[in-house]
Amino acid sequence: MIPDATTPHPAQTAAGPPDAWDDVRRLEEWAGEVRVNLIRLTGIVLFYGRHLVEYLLAAPDAPVRGAYHLRITWVAAAWAAAVLLVRFQLARRVVPPWLKFATSAWDLFLVTLVCMLAGGPRTPLVLLLFLVIAMSPLRLSLRLVYATTAGAIVAYLALLAFYAWGKVGFEKYYSTPELRIPRSEQAVYVLALLVAGLLAGQAVRQARRIAGGYPVSVSPPGGG
Repeated sequence: MIPDATTPHPAQTAAGPPDAWDDVRRLEEWAGEVRVNLIRLTGIVLFYGRHLVEYLLAAPDAPVRGAYHLRITWVAAAWAAAVLLVRFQLARRVVPPWLKFATSAWDLFLVTLVCMLAGGPRTPLVLLLFLVIAMSPLRLSLRLVYATTAGAIVAYLALLAFYAWGKVGFEKYYSTPELRIPRSEQAVYVLALLVAGLLAGQAVRQARRIAGGYPVSVSPPGGG
């Protein structure tokens, strides 16, 4: 539960003043989850809206119509339902430690599912994995950043396996050079996801340093 600002921290009553980072992290974890949930809803509206525009402008026999449209609609509905459930939980100002991991895992799962529906790792929707990583530091948790980064890499590898062994077929994929995704391209994606996670982690570390304060002060321009 997120305590009221006037509620004394347990460490403050038992053993002096609390760690500033603990106070910041407890409050910002809730606030960060609220912001992430709002961004998540905005993303659903924007990307599903883009899909609807493409659907309405497409020819009657276009691949975007039929079963694909129905499946994407179900994924968007499931994602929106998760947003409402998280919103209900946050409105009670109760943030269990597992919530941020569960929502990130759900985001990664649905992004992977959407990419599979769109054809695999060659779809531009793979870039959504970077957005899931970008949302993780808003909860000020290094463990979440590392878990989300690892999950995004696993999701990309799963898309590669789905494409090569499921959609195309093992033998056809490795016997047809034009169907193969170059190892260099795969490596670039994995390394880019890894570096994105490192940058997200540095954002959390910098926030922790700011919360802890600095032992020096900087004079304004002009001195005095």
